Amino acid sequence: MICCPDFDRLLDRELARNAQPYQLTNGTIITEIDTEFFLVFGDERHQFVGVNYCPFCGRALSRQLWNQEKKK
Repeated sequence: MICCPDFDRLLDRELARNAQPYQLTNGTIITEIDTEFFLVFGDERHQFVGVNYCPFCGRALSRQLWNQEKKK
């Protein structure tokens, strides 16, 4: 489930990924965020940055935030 059309366009252009961390094999994850959504930087050897919130609509994306909300 994608939160908004703008983030969906990032995914289409491969500037973002929706994947489990173990599925990101062509690069390095440079954040410690528990999420399935990553921004992609670099050309051949990617750097992946996990995101807590959508940069466009502000919706919470990370599992870490969802889990914190469930504990309340």
